[in-house]
Amino acid sequence: MATNYSKILGMQTNELVRRGSEPIQLGTYHMVKNTDFEPQRTNNFEFQISGLQNLIMVGGKKVPANISELITLSVASYSAPTLSISPIDINYANNLIHFAGKPSFQSSNLTINDYIGLDVERLLMAWMNTVYNPETQEIGNAVDYKKVAYLIEYDPQGRTARQWQLNGCFPTSISLGSFDQSGNSVRTLTMDITFDNAIPLARNK
Repeated sequence: MATNYSKILGMQTNELVRRGSEPIQLGTYHMVKNTDFEPQRTNNFEFQISGLQNLIMVGGKKVPANISELITLSVASYSAPTLSISPIDINYANNLIHFAGKPSFQSSNLTINDYIGLDVERLLMAWMNTVYNPETQEIGNAVDYKKVAYLIEYDPQGRTARQWQLNGCFPTSISLGSFDQSGNSVRTLTMDITFDNAIPLARNK
């Protein structure tokens, strides 16, 4: 007897994709005077890392108390969280069926503009040194290097549109960029940030 997947999954006929019907819209008039279709702009965001105020820079100097703010203001770009689910496959007779397995989040890439006055390079290295210290060759403890970060998306008026909370963040690589005698651009630093999970926070009304 053939399996009725619609019945098993509790799907109703009116919930299925419409076939042979007219398109919902033929143009963009439905967007006129409708703020629901205001697009999210890629430059309206902030990336904030909390819990960095006790880091120590090269030479034993403590980082500025507003280090999180300084790094946020230096961000050039950030790649948003990517979630993937590893499927579990079960074979039976002539078929193969898939079930959801373990979730995992890919590392995100953070690009920072290097401002000399802020000593951005040394601020990032202070965090990196809590993971691995090249001078002592010691690996740090997770309680010291794992932080909580936030990706905040804003609307065109600067109001919070969406927020993500990234738990267990720590740097797994850092690239100090390159120099070029014929260059005419801002030096940027890139850091790969690994995290345990990303949680969407409730939207502020």
